[in-house]
Amino acid sequence: MMGTTTRLWQGFIGGAAAVMLLAGCTAGGAGDGASAGPTPTGGGDSSPSADPSSSSTPSSDAGGASAEPVTEVGLDCAGLLDSATVSAVQGEWVSQDYYARADAEPSDYAVAQEGGIVCTWNNGRASDGKNNPIPRSGYTGLLVQVLPHADEQYAQLVATYDGDPGLDCFGNMSVENQSLAGCTFDTLIDGTWVSLLATGLDVPEGSTSEKVIDPIVREITDAVTAADVSDEPWPLGGALPNWTCDVDQPYDAAALGLDGETRIELAGGGYSVYAAAWQRAQASNCFTALDGAGAPQTSIIEESALVGGAWALDQRLAFGHVDPASEVEVTGLAEGDRAYRTCAETCITDLVLGDDWVRLSVNPVAIPDVEATSVALTEQYVARAAA
Repeated sequence: MMGTTTRLWQGFIGGAAAVMLLAGCTAGGAGDGASAGPTPTGGGDSSPSADPSSSSTPSSDAGGASAEPVTEVGLDCAGLLDSATVSAVQGEWVSQDYYARADAEPSDYAVAQEGGIVCTWNNGRASDGKNNPIPRSGYTGLLVQVLPHADEQYAQLVATYDGDPGLDCFGNMSVENQSLAGCTFDTLIDGTWVSLLATGLDVPEGSTSEKVIDPIVREITDAVTAADVSDEPWPLGGALPNWTCDVDQPYDAAALGLDGETRIELAGGGYSVYAAAWQRAQASNCFTALDGAGAPQTSIIEESALVGGAWALDQRLAFGHVDPASEVEVTGLAEGDRAYRTCAETCITDLVLGDDWVRLSVNPVAIPDVEATSVALTEQYVARAAA
């Protein structure tokens, strides 16, 4: 179990197996993508890279890492679902790279680190990274997550929702002021958990969401049934360290240039394949807010860590999702560890601490100098990890 975080949420609102969206948590951005994972063996009909036509194997020396977790499900996204099937259902949905977004978090790679794949086909509009549209963006899409060796975790899903969720569809549910039809689908196939989330289905008059999504569900389940699943666990995992998302160790507000005190919040609720992968891979996700009466009740800092997840950051460097030129020096950083920072409206710092990947995001909420706060926060974090 994760131990220091209970933020367990998946990507869709509605449906028996869906998990509530949690206030104060952020993820995603424009153009979620269909990515096989963890190794770049094809996302939808493309590799998980910024350029879908690029080679499926990165040739990068970023960080010098080459070892990555094995995709145990024996499928990439193209093998899971043909894009022709998707386009026949929804003409504007195309294969995208799920990980090709600036704010993809370490926890987003937990399914991949556990030998699974995450794939998406969508219309390229802005989403939250969990298949929900950003308000007024017009996003519609399909998100599929496949997690092997998940008998125990799926049993927890069934217990949580008092039964096997199966296929749950609905018509014209209001999502962020957009009227959308969609479906959720969860099933266990020979120990492999398949989870599907579809939003914005075009349902012809006289038809139903169930009929529209059926060809996609059948093709995915047939592919997983026929897949040759292996068992090659990632050896670099371990227990979640006590320096990530520790509510008993709030950050020193004064050192961050902030007035008042801070508190760390662990949001939670529900259960999903995303949550199951977090638990198994040992990932954390939390946010920091200012404490006290009158303080803004919004996140000023987001934090996510993936034990053994340095490979994922190296993959992001190789594919250009993180700029290698953004590497920065951090006081107290151990030899061999690394830090990368980009600052626009939000400052994002990626850290490699041993075999682990940590991402710290500082938001411009009640913070006069976002970059200075980001620098101070990173130094506090590195010192805490080294203690």
